[in-house]
This record gives sequence, C-alpha cells and structure tokens, in this order.
Amino acid sequence: MSLADLWGSLSHYPEAYLVAAAAVLLLALRAARQALVPVEPIVRALAAVVGVAFAAGVAFVVVIAVVVSGS
Repeated sequence: MSLADLWGSLSHYPEAYLVAAAAVLLLALRAARQALVPVEPIVRALAAVVGVAFAAGVAFVVVIAVVVSGS
C-alpha cells in the first residue's frame, strides 16, 4: 500500500483529518511552551515593571488632582 493509497482512503473519513490536526496542534503548542520557558522570568519582570509604573502614574495623577482641587 502506497502513501497515495493511504491518503486517498483517509479522504473517506474526515474525522481522521480532525484527529490529525488536533494532534499536530497539541504538539505545536507543547513545543511553543517549551520554547518560551527560558523567557518566562523576563516576561514576569517586565509585567512587574509595568504594574509599578502604572501604580506610580495613578498615584501621581491623584496627587496632582488633590493639589489642583485644593487651590
């Protein structure tokens, strides 16, 4: 049985394509997760910096609002 015969017989079973696509997608997601593992601490650090900058910005705006409204 050749590959062409196998591929042709699979065309009668569309579920087989869905199963194959799901398996390939799972493998791709697993590989992507493993590729991002070394970068994870950097992403967490950047998220912390952004959070601190946002909080400082909000605090600055509140202080300015209090000063302006008190004048």
